[in-house]
Amino acid sequence: MTRTWRLVDDVGRDLTAAEQMAADVVLLDDVARGAEPALRLYTWRQPTLTLGRFQPRDDVDENACAHLGVDVVARPTGGRALLHGADVTYAVAMPRPEGRAGTVAELYERLAAVLVAALADLGVDAAVAHGEGRAGAACFAAAQGADLRVRGRKLCGSAQLQRDGCVLQHGSLRCEPLPVTEADVLRFPDDRARAAVRERLAASTVTLAELGAPHDVATVASALTSAFARTLDVTWRSSVGVEGIAKSRAVVVHG
Repeated sequence: MTRTWRLVDDVGRDLTAAEQMAADVVLLDDVARGAEPALRLYTWRQPTLTLGRFQPRDDVDENACAHLGVDVVARPTGGRALLHGADVTYAVAMPRPEGRAGTVAELYERLAAVLVAALADLGVDAAVAHGEGRAGAACFAAAQGADLRVRGRKLCGSAQLQRDGCVLQHGSLRCEPLPVTEADVLRFPDDRARAAVRERLAASTVTLAELGAPHDVATVASALTSAFARTLDVTWRSSVGVEGIAKSRAVVVHG
């Protein structure tokens, strides 16, 4: 059965990091009040370190962030620190399915299938990593939950929040390398520990550009919207977007 979702296109919009996270929460609250499910796509106006909901701010090297021009914001979802700025970020807000289909693991699997399909359209063969690797302050230093890997290297990470019978999941699809990494902006006990994380990030992560795949944000966003429509049997409708905080514009995508 085909369902109608809202598509909010915030790619290229000049929003602060706090406004980005607030806009995702608005989507969730909107669905909790009875609105249609929504997919929001966006990019970041400057390098931004997002912290998981329960991650202490003490993990952040504030001086390094200020020196490197990296903003810092807390996510409404869990997980560990993730550096944005050369990625396309997606956010999905939807009612939580009943029964087993509404568990965190099953929802991760369902949405991972969409992301795998989008990457396939970009010529990338991705697989789901289930809780593999060591957890640390940096999200991309290990594959956790239902993150996506290509030949053992992490390309996409996602995080989730469930409340009021609804689900918010957002994640980052890395397009190009940034000149800085999480190793440059998080705190470590010493330089040796920092160097170890930097080395692990280099070995365990990858971007679309490094894979030789299409990586301009318009192409990546188009692949995501097409994969959501096709995989979840969704049609898009125009929407007034996220009101009050992000003032997002919404578009209709056919296909």
